[in-house]
Amino acid sequence: MGITTKVTNIDVTLRDGGYRNGFKFNEDYAKAHVRSMEQCGVEYAEIGYRNGSFKPITDIGLTGLTPDSYISEIRSAVTSNCICVMAHPKNILGEEIVRMHKLGVNMLRFCWDNNRIELTRDYVHLAKSLGMTVCVNLTRVSHQPTKLLLANAEAVRDFGGDVLYLADSNGSLTPNRVWEMVNLVRGYTNMPIGFHAHDNLGLAMANSIAAVKAGATFIDGSLRGMGKGAGNLKLELWLAFLRCGRGVDDYDHASILNQVEVLEKADGQSRPIQPLDDLVLGLFDLTVEDKDRIIANAESIGQVFTNAAA
Repeated sequence: MGITTKVTNIDVTLRDGGYRNGFKFNEDYAKAHVRSMEQCGVEYAEIGYRNGSFKPITDIGLTGLTPDSYISEIRSAVTSNCICVMAHPKNILGEEIVRMHKLGVNMLRFCWDNNRIELTRDYVHLAKSLGMTVCVNLTRVSHQPTKLLLANAEAVRDFGGDVLYLADSNGSLTPNRVWEMVNLVRGYTNMPIGFHAHDNLGLAMANSIAAVKAGATFIDGSLRGMGKGAGNLKLELWLAFLRCGRGVDDYDHASILNQVEVLEKADGQSRPIQPLDDLVLGLFDLTVEDKDRIIANAESIGQVFTNAAA
């Protein structure tokens, strides 16, 4: 089965890439970045977290908080409906959703929280009532038993979410498993499905291709794959694949490649990395929180492997 449907792309550099630099993108860079995404034709630019990640981060920077003033500056820099923000329901208030809508946020993405299901439902309803496009992201899907995955997916559908995202947070999935998971959830919910890849095993591209072949219509990527741990799908390579492999000529590749160069000059943390310990996390389907535990007493990368397998 080939890619025959339109793929909507979300750039997550300013948000997921923030794990690499403490979310310390400055406002001028962020505005230029979002303008470049708009010029390139990338459908959405995720400009950050609202009020932080799931766990508190010391001295978190601008794109980890996404205050009102920052949203206003980004909105002043672009004209299209391309602005996206991610939030953990526990970190925000309903009135903030209303303010973000008034300030020009077009898409709101909620991270699923099994401890706050009713709150998530209420926030989805509120954002939808305001006319925002709403995604709900199921994170660490590799850890979710099929029964729980489908139950959560069913809840998202019943809440009225627009897109159900499956996030390979641990970077441990393989193309066959991605295809099976996307195909199963899509068939069960009849919802638009998104896929968020991490590259611990070097499979972010292959997994994203498999996701779209299985029917996913939303894909996340970041410039140079800048993201948590081993990073994400490299957006510039993904758009090149869509053009060269599938004949999709909707994007201005010169614009995005120019922005890659700007990013690399502005922030050395943007350059792709493939740490061996992140490879081990992918091999054993471990989270980034497990990293400190497994390397604490390791004297070599081989010992990291042994600790992870134990």
